[in-house]
Amino acid sequence: MRLGFPRALLYYEYYPFWAGFFYKLGIELVTSPLTNREIMEIGLKKAPDDTCLPVKILVGHLTVLRGVEGIFLPRLVSMEQNTYHCPKILGLPESIFYALPAESKVYTVDINWRGGKREVINSLMAFGGGIGCSKGQIREAFAEAQRWQKAYQRMRNAGWSFEESMECFEALAEPMKLKDLGFSQEGSRRQKPAEFEDGWLLDHEAQAGSRENQPKIALVGHSYLTYESYANMNLLQRLREKAQVFVVENVGSAPIEEQHSKLQKKIFWSHAKKIFGAGSAYVEDPEIDGLIYLSCFGCGTDSMTNDLLARRARKNQKPYLVLTLDEHSGEAGLVTRIEAFLDMLERRKDYESHLSSYGERLDSHSSLT
Repeated sequence: MRLGFPRALLYYEYYPFWAGFFYKLGIELVTSPLTNREIMEIGLKKAPDDTCLPVKILVGHLTVLRGVEGIFLPRLVSMEQNTYHCPKILGLPESIFYALPAESKVYTVDINWRGGKREVINSLMAFGGGIGCSKGQIREAFAEAQRWQKAYQRMRNAGWSFEESMECFEALAEPMKLKDLGFSQEGSRRQKPAEFEDGWLLDHEAQAGSRENQPKIALVGHSYLTYESYANMNLLQRLREKAQVFVVENVGSAPIEEQHSKLQKKIFWSHAKKIFGAGSAYVEDPEIDGLIYLSCFGCGTDSMTNDLLARRARKNQKPYLVLTLDEHSGEAGLVTRIEAFLDMLERRKDYESHLSSYGERLDSHSSLT
């Protein structure tokens, strides 16, 4: 059995979980190709205007999945206790059924960790019955899925780039990709692929000598925007050419929880909680020269998280830039803002380190005399 999995939205954070789950069941999970102009245009035509850009991209990816017996699109209600996903994610998959071809078969399952592990396993067992799997098989697949997801999180915390990490899991979930990656049928590596030679590795010790003079920037935002290179006009690569870049996934769960505990009222959106926690940790880190918040137009959770982080950045005198994307964003404007931000960091570091990034200081640490 081959199931299609769109390379959009939930893919960027939870693909390893589902890849491990279906791998254990002997089901091949086939991902759609990288986002391109055709996929983007299809999504813009078929998705409602009031949806955010990531959902529009998701619709485009769903329409290009071919050669599969069905499309797998789970409904992720909550991935941890006392949190929810945003309403647009909660509305999947029903909200995009209209955009799919009539003959498409969609498999879905509700995942709600607010009810605990037992409820999640019961939902997966009900789903497994529909595809001919026993309860024992589902339990084993669930355990395997958790191992894969934890392995992915450890890789990211250890400094692996997103591309390197996902390449490993996709190679296991899609056997046909082993040939493209340079593996023999026995699974042995023939040669190192070119993208590893040219790719940027988040190995700070190895790069200390060659990149020590470059500014250190934290890029925070939803994973499905940060790593969506077509929609964000290759933002990560542009930044990596001129700076050392740190992302949300490089921050462990303990610092995120610590920062979250400082709020009077906790954030109950999963992604917003991670973005705020990681962003706050970077704001307080003296090694980080500046913070970039990547958002998309019309994102309700970002409107609050961005404001909270901006206030903390101002209080800590940390340079802060907000980049907002939509389908009309132009490359020239993005490049200009990035270059201006980097120039400001360089001037501040070399010549103006005694001056505030925000003009006259009026925060709690300032002296009015």
